[in-house]
Amino acid sequence: MKIVIYVDTKYADIFKKSLSPDIQNNKDIRIKFKVNKKNLVIEVEGKSPNKIKGIINSYLTLINVINELV
Repeated sequence: MKIVIYVDTKYADIFKKSLSPDIQNNKDIRIKFKVNKKNLVIEVEGKSPNKIKGIINSYLTLINVINELV
């Protein structure tokens, strides 16, 4: 199962640089960050829907907190 999320933000490049070091890919989960104009693209691929949901919720929470601070 592969999920692609587009997050519209002014700081897409900063988010990519700050969140990329936290990625720990393994055989169950693969995560990629890309910047597309003003969008941060998060690609999550995995076998377990629950793990994918947890990862997406974590990243979206972090992005929302940082957006509120800036």
